[in-house]
Amino acid sequence: MNDRKNCVYCGHKIEKKSREHIIQNALGGLYESEEICCEACNNYVSKYIDVPFTKIFNPIISNIENFTKTNNKKSKPLCTGKALYNNKLYNVSIKDGKVVACQELSRELKCDVSKLHFDIVAYDFPIENTAFKNGICKIAFNFALDKGVSLEILKKGLDVKKRDDKIESISFDYPIIPFIPLNPMDKYIETDTSMELYHNLILFNQDNKLWCYVDLFNTFQYYVLLSEKWNQKETILETYLQLLQKIERNIPDLYIRRPKDILIMAQLFDIEPCLDLDKFNHRLKVAIQKESVKKNMSDVLSAKLGADYFKLEKWEKMSKEDARTYLQNDMEFDLKSLLLYFDENDHLKESTFRQVTIVDIDNNITVSYPELIKSLLMRKQLNIQEYTFKKFERLNKFLSTISGFTE
Repeated sequence: MNDRKNCVYCGHKIEKKSREHIIQNALGGLYESEEICCEACNNYVSKYIDVPFTKIFNPIISNIENFTKTNNKKSKPLCTGKALYNNKLYNVSIKDGKVVACQELSRELKCDVSKLHFDIVAYDFPIENTAFKNGICKIAFNFALDKGVSLEILKKGLDVKKRDDKIESISFDYPIIPFIPLNPMDKYIETDTSMELYHNLILFNQDNKLWCYVDLFNTFQYYVLLSEKWNQKETILETYLQLLQKIERNIPDLYIRRPKDILIMAQLFDIEPCLDLDKFNHRLKVAIQKESVKKNMSDVLSAKLGADYFKLEKWEKMSKEDARTYLQNDMEFDLKSLLLYFDENDHLKESTFRQVTIVDIDNNITVSYPELIKSLLMRKQLNIQEYTFKKFERLNKFLSTISGFTE
């Protein structure tokens, strides 16, 4: 990490440390740095970049219990959506999973609609392009800075306007490319494994290009091209993953008969084993209470699938004809996609995940993931809308299970 003395925006010496969230605090980001900007610029960025950006995600934030924020932990943002009342659909305002306002129904019934019973059926995600791009790019910019990338390399996509040495505007203009899965393994991860809310960042270089993969709420996924002047002799690979859901902290009932049982539990919870059961129970309780939502990316994604990708249920759902076709045409692609991301112990290879994808299974040729997506989009050979719809549908279904609204 750089020991930066000057603010990256105004260039003035940082006289007073100011904590800047790499991922915005309103989105549950816990990762902070005090070496990015001064207090005045931090406040400017918060007001004009962070607030318009984070407002887009209010429907998600308002439905997560014990949301992982460092301040205003109990506040629930207002959002809009659709709700049913007496089998009629209305546009409503929602807070903390409850309808608090509905102009149309208020006019009809002339009453406090917050007292009525609604069935919330959907939330609105009002994505405004400029605010959205600024927010995504700022996250990638912050992550790169905190991981030691020099401001000089990142300057091209940063636009700071000043008058009389005072900041007039700050914006980001890095090229961004939406992620869409191009191999069977990614399709499986994104649409077939159990939904989990997390933020994920991957900073990596390919030749002279520096990329940052940004995944928010396991739904909003983009590549940000931070620089085309990266030194090809230098390799950088940094990852960050943070869960956003409440961690179950129930203490398991221990049934220990042999010393081996203690060793298994100790390894599972990463604690020191001992034969004193009272002492071991205490260590276990402390470890569970202190479990962090900040996780190793490999551990989280390895737990999602690994060798289970070829589980029996997949075959049981196929007809004999489909199974024969799969064996003849698709199984090799599936297998090589698995081997691209996972080692012999079914552990994720961070050096390839979301950075490259396989294009020639016969010769085992891989190419840059963001570059291939960009090329296919330019040739109109990808349906990004279809994938986006699937991800939103998946997110809405998940929110319904944790908030109680019905679809």
